[in-house]
Amino acid sequence: MPKFFIKKNSIINGHTVISGGDAAHIAKVLRLSAGDALTLCDGQGTDFSAVITDLYKDRVELNISESHPCLAEPELAVTLFQALPKQGKMDFIIEKCTELGIGRIVPVFAHRCVAAVRDAKAEEKKLARWRKIAAESVKQCGRGVIPEVTGVVPLSEAILMASALDVTFAAYENERDMPLKSVLEAASGNGKPKSLGFFIGPEGGFESEEIASFSAAGIPAITLGKRILRTETAGCAVLTAVMYAFGELS
Repeated sequence: MPKFFIKKNSIINGHTVISGGDAAHIAKVLRLSAGDALTLCDGQGTDFSAVITDLYKDRVELNISESHPCLAEPELAVTLFQALPKQGKMDFIIEKCTELGIGRIVPVFAHRCVAAVRDAKAEEKKLARWRKIAAESVKQCGRGVIPEVTGVVPLSEAILMASALDVTFAAYENERDMPLKSVLEAASGNGKPKSLGFFIGPEGGFESEEIASFSAAGIPAITLGKRILRTETAGCAVLTAVMYAFGELS
């Protein structure tokens, strides 16, 4: 069933209105009419069952019959700290990780990042696009919460952000002794964590000094096996493993 996002305070006495591009999509693309059902979501994990009552040129009016928690949202809050990849790859990473259940994506500027934000205006434009991609992906996969996509932060700040999480680790192609499986098994042995974060490096990987910074902060480096994954593949692969390990992908 089609899902659209609304603001919770837009619901008044069991009635709400959708306008703008979503209204046009409902009428012209989906070709829905009065009496057809939709799922609405407040973006905070609550879904609403709704029925179209009237369609106009610029808006769609709906009655809401019931509300319930969105069952597609994972209990585990996962943060991806993604070193800025080359142009275009971040779009893919955000889209696919959103589908897989990511809770937050933090773009990180590491030493070997080729991509760089030119100025504040360019950063704001890029961030708006990333957030739009996350919102559209949520609609497609039926989730109830739009992942947070933050502005770009330096690695040092990202490490501080990670300190607030229950479990953190960093993927590093030169690590040989600590597999991802061991970290996830250890985390599971202490009871299911509420939050988890992981770092993925840029195309050139993390520098040894950056790995030392992780170690100093108590963030272990882990290996993803014998094959070196592209930066746009690694985040999706790790997230899939995390979700499976903690029963969020069954």
